[in-house]
Amino acid sequence: MLDRKTAARTLRAIAQLTELDGGNPHRVRAFANAARSVERLDGDLAAMVASGDILTVPGIGKGTAAVLADLAGGREPEALIELERKTPPGVRELLEVAGLGPKRARTLWQELAVTSIGELEYACRENRLLGLAGFGAASQQRLLDALRFHRSSRERRLVHQAWRAADELTAALVAAPGVERVEVAGELRRGCETVAVLDLVVVGDCETVGGVLRAALRDVEPMSDGGWTGIAVDGLPARVRTADGGRAAWALVEATGSAAHLEALRRRASVAGLRIDDGRLWSGEDAVAIAAEAELYAALGCQWVPPELREDGSEVEAAARHRLPVLAELRDLRGALHNHTTDSDGAASVAEMARAAGNLGWQLLGIADHSPAAHYANGLTADRLRAQWRVIDELNAAGGPRLFKGIEADILPDGRLDVPEGCEDGLEYVVASVHSSFRMTAEAQTERVLAAIGHPACRVLGHPTGRLLLGRPGYEIDLERVLEACAERGVAVEINASPYRLDLDAAWARRAIEGGVLLAVNPDAHDAAGLADLRWGVTVARRAGAEARHLINCGDIEGWLARS
Repeated sequence: MLDRKTAARTLRAIAQLTELDGGNPHRVRAFANAARSVERLDGDLAAMVASGDILTVPGIGKGTAAVLADLAGGREPEALIELERKTPPGVRELLEVAGLGPKRARTLWQELAVTSIGELEYACRENRLLGLAGFGAASQQRLLDALRFHRSSRERRLVHQAWRAADELTAALVAAPGVERVEVAGELRRGCETVAVLDLVVVGDCETVGGVLRAALRDVEPMSDGGWTGIAVDGLPARVRTADGGRAAWALVEATGSAAHLEALRRRASVAGLRIDDGRLWSGEDAVAIAAEAELYAALGCQWVPPELREDGSEVEAAARHRLPVLAELRDLRGALHNHTTDSDGAASVAEMARAAGNLGWQLLGIADHSPAAHYANGLTADRLRAQWRVIDELNAAGGPRLFKGIEADILPDGRLDVPEGCEDGLEYVVASVHSSFRMTAEAQTERVLAAIGHPACRVLGHPTGRLLLGRPGYEIDLERVLEACAERGVAVEINASPYRLDLDAAWARRAIEGGVLLAVNPDAHDAAGLADLRWGVTVARRAGAEARHLINCGDIEGWLARS
């Protein structure tokens, strides 16, 4: 089945490579416009391609329709094949560096013969960019910073990507005879926002496990202390520990917790006259029978510590005093407020999003499409927003999840909120977000956001740092002042649950909680499947120590929104 995201990504790649090749600007624009049209398309893309109706869609011509036909038929488009043949792979990789678009990458390729990331870094360090049109000392330094970020990001994976690899490997292992149990561990189980290594603990025969891994991974090698290492298909390193039933509990604790957490547990054992050795808990010369993690923590006089809290060691002391928070769970959330539809840049209609929310058991769904300033995202004018409200009214009258009328309003560079004129009274809430002018000074950016928080319509501050994980660091901003203002104004701060953002992060979310700020976990969904991303945001909230009472999603959202 041809999906919109794949089609749009391919069309956009052709546009970028055409520009990188110095091709016709009209062709570049045609493919870029076609990508945007496909993203906003309402209906079955494959059926429209098969019937020829795709040619009736504004922005789609014969050339772009031919590419879509190739994709629908399972073929790689000839236009893309030819462009990739003409463009060295290292030059294509330059486009992955933040701040390097096709035009600037072409200049580096043609003028300095830069054909790889390594050559670009060398050229920057030799100050060779200073003589190029469109470059200077400041842009050269920004490129060096971006290259450093790019290099570090390639060593990790986003959490949803790592979970996909973990699920595939787990499925292969549990199907093998002699394997009793498979548990995900490490950074992934702790809910870290990015993952460097895939850790699993397997209760079962070590050689059997090794045989499964040799078929599923590459470069499989035995570990000296039992288990195997290897490399998953996407390059993610995997570390699979094996243990028998008597050692499984400690193996899972050890494979999950940070070094600080494990050291705190060992200290706790020592204080209790116990020791941890050879994968077991010992009292003198006798091994203490431990069948599960909870029993091990209990033997140390502690509450079981949720994996998301096993970080700096202080949680062990809190567990010993039985003072751990009762963490929020996904089932506690009634719904979420920040979601998009085909009315702006989403891939599902309001009705489709409502139906998907109902299928997830949500009681409510907020619709917050983009505001007019987000022209690149088909932002809503006042007339189009009011038309959306009529649809929402009809759906609410028909039953199902309660739909709320919102908007994701751009915070303009001067701090004004981009709310369509005359629509303030009809909106039930505004998610205020920065989508432009990321390079403002920390002071200017902070004042900009503070001004938006002070707007009476602002109820939620969206993705507060603007970061994209492994793609773009956040803009400079004084978050302490921002959180103080949100607490004072009663504005909730978003944990954007998109696995590409996870913004706020857990550390700042914890600070928000300590400062009395309510948190709003939102998937920022752009299609029906995206609603399920809520799980990643809940994990961030749990890492921050959030209880249900700290999240607006879990309580009386209707009453909270009604309070000005």
